[in-house]
Amino acid sequence: MGSKYSILFSLVSALILPVGSIQAQTQSVGFAAEVLNIGAGARPLAMGRAFVGAANDATAAYWNPAGLGLVDDVQITTMHAAQFDLQSYDFVNIAFKTPSAGSYAMSYIRLGADFFATTDGVTGSNALYAENVALLSGGWKLDKQIAVGGTIKLLKTDGGTSSAFGYGADVGVLFRPMKQLSVGLAVKDFFGTRVQWQNTLSSPNQTLHPNAVLGLSYIQELGKREPAGSSPVPMSTLSFNFDADILYVDKGLNNYRLGFEYWYRQFVAVRGGLQTQGFQFDSDHFTPSVGVGLWAYLFEIDYAFVNTPLGGIHYVSIITRL
Repeated sequence: MGSKYSILFSLVSALILPVGSIQAQTQSVGFAAEVLNIGAGARPLAMGRAFVGAANDATAAYWNPAGLGLVDDVQITTMHAAQFDLQSYDFVNIAFKTPSAGSYAMSYIRLGADFFATTDGVTGSNALYAENVALLSGGWKLDKQIAVGGTIKLLKTDGGTSSAFGYGADVGVLFRPMKQLSVGLAVKDFFGTRVQWQNTLSSPNQTLHPNAVLGLSYIQELGKREPAGSSPVPMSTLSFNFDADILYVDKGLNNYRLGFEYWYRQFVAVRGGLQTQGFQFDSDHFTPSVGVGLWAYLFEIDYAFVNTPLGGIHYVSIITRL
């Protein structure tokens, strides 16, 4: 047991310690990369984006790639949302398990909009703006309790005549000290995601700073297990998730996320959550969310409503398990 915790401590140290020096070295943070900040899957979004410790499906490629080590089949995920009637957001990925070399996922995310007519003094024209991200992810179980993972990110942005290309990486670890409890750590933009703009006045190099998120997930079975296929399953389950940014505490920029999920007979789910910045609960920093899920044969259909400061957004996603 002692050696196992030593391995876990070494993994966490390897993820956290380099982040401070990377933060000190990076200078520019102007590139927002909004496409990387929204999320993947209506299920996590309904739970306030609290999913780093609970990541156990194909969307783990986005939240915590270590969770891909828990995927034991082929999963295909699609998600769509229309945001404020101005832009569309889409996510699609496929995750699969290999016999002996871990689990992998390929994902694509797009945030785009056709601008309204832009006026040049004589005529009007339509300008396309789109942020695209390709994710290549892998997750591996070190033993029954510890999994690790990583994601390589490639970014491409087009806005009118300007464009940008970037690259970065996320890393994560997932630890299950007991059946009901999972602890996750994900470091986004681990090396600092770098972006190069072209066809602009200055063509700047910009960098996204690393951010570390600690997640906890506790799940409790309710009722007796019932036969289902080759093994019994719990009649119902109730889970609580909590995520917290663990960098920049002194600057008050940390996001805290809380979510719950209740599955009835593993057939229908009810979810809720909230996100707040620095434990502020005013309209500018507080984001509540709700959602439902339905399991139908090979498909899990999920819906989420997220009430952002700019207005409500509806997300619909489908996970197909083969």
